[in-house]
Amino acid sequence: MRERLRKAEDLLAAAEGALLAALLGAMILLAFAQVVLRRFGVGLLWGETLLKHAVLWTGFLGAALAARSEKHFAWEAARLGAPPRHKPWLRLAASASGAGVCALLLKASWTYLLAERATSSTLVTVGSVIVPAWVAAAGIPGGFALVLAHLLFKTADAAAEAAGNGKRP
Repeated sequence: MRERLRKAEDLLAAAEGALLAALLGAMILLAFAQVVLRRFGVGLLWGETLLKHAVLWTGFLGAALAARSEKHFAWEAARLGAPPRHKPWLRLAASASGAGVCALLLKASWTYLLAERATSSTLVTVGSVIVPAWVAAAGIPGGFALVLAHLLFKTADAAAEAAGNGKRP
């Protein structure tokens, strides 16, 4: 069971990594285009707004990948000095509490997204295409959902480790 969970998390992380690389590439191209266009006295009116929201999305993707690698906020001070038999339980407590906090943040961000959608405000208009503000706001609950998924994977793995012989493969 632990191996199947790890494979599923690996697939999720690979998709996140690919999306992060694509998003960073698009951000670099857009920022470069803005600089070049401004040199000629023009620019993309929506470029700055799109870049600001893309930064938020890349931050969430980075946070999700950090949670996958357990490089996010954790109780490292407690784990480092703890006896080996306590480490799996501390890992479980850190992952479970992180998942709990992340679930609360996901719920709050979902409420925010619904409120943003109800206002029908416009983020940008590109030609005849109107992009509603809630589209950009969807990255917030989406990001928390990704981080939560990784924390749940880690919680399940830590629970299996704590219940077993304490060895981490």
